[in-house]
Amino acid sequence: MGSGETGASAGLARQQELQRHVARELHDQVAQPLIALLLEIREAKAASDRPERRAADFAQLEESARKILRQVREMMVDLRDKGDLRFNLPRALKDEVPVPAGGTMSLHVTSRWPEELNGWAAFNLLRIVQQAAANAWRHGHAKKIDVVLDVGPSTEAVVVIIDDGIGIEDAPRGFGMAGMEERAAILGGTLTATQLKVGGTRVEVRFPAGLLA
Repeated sequence: MGSGETGASAGLARQQELQRHVARELHDQVAQPLIALLLEIREAKAASDRPERRAADFAQLEESARKILRQVREMMVDLRDKGDLRFNLPRALKDEVPVPAGGTMSLHVTSRWPEELNGWAAFNLLRIVQQAAANAWRHGHAKKIDVVLDVGPSTEAVVVIIDDGIGIEDAPRGFGMAGMEERAAILGGTLTATQLKVGGTRVEVRFPAGLLA
């Protein structure tokens, strides 16, 4: 195979990877939030005969629309500069992982974790934690989540999400697991989700630490 054919194959592979990335982002960050927004609009219409709720309902709808727009902007930045941007992942997790009323999320970052990391890796890790947390709150009925960011003594980095919910032993396949596994695979790593003996779920992502650079 000539160098031209090799270059064409590499270019096609990059294009296919980008297409898969766009499809995942559109599903996770646009389609699902829009469905939720439509449900909120339906609930607001049903409550339109109660003036005391109207202002609060429209304020919530406005905030939901702003959130979707912010996510679309993030996608655009990600696609333009995925190899050049650097992000503080702990800060992004605090800002972008919703915590419901009555719930708590604790972040544990070891000294080995870099202050800023490659934006491409950061975006995928952020999406994994967001999905794992959403599963814990919504399906596992968790009250507490612990997120650990660490780089081992070898060449491996690890992100762990542990919740105190009811676990996933009897849960059907789904809950965004396929998307989480795909994102871990993009990072050259693996994702495992196991039920804890004391209850709750442990989601662990392991990937080459070199991607953090």
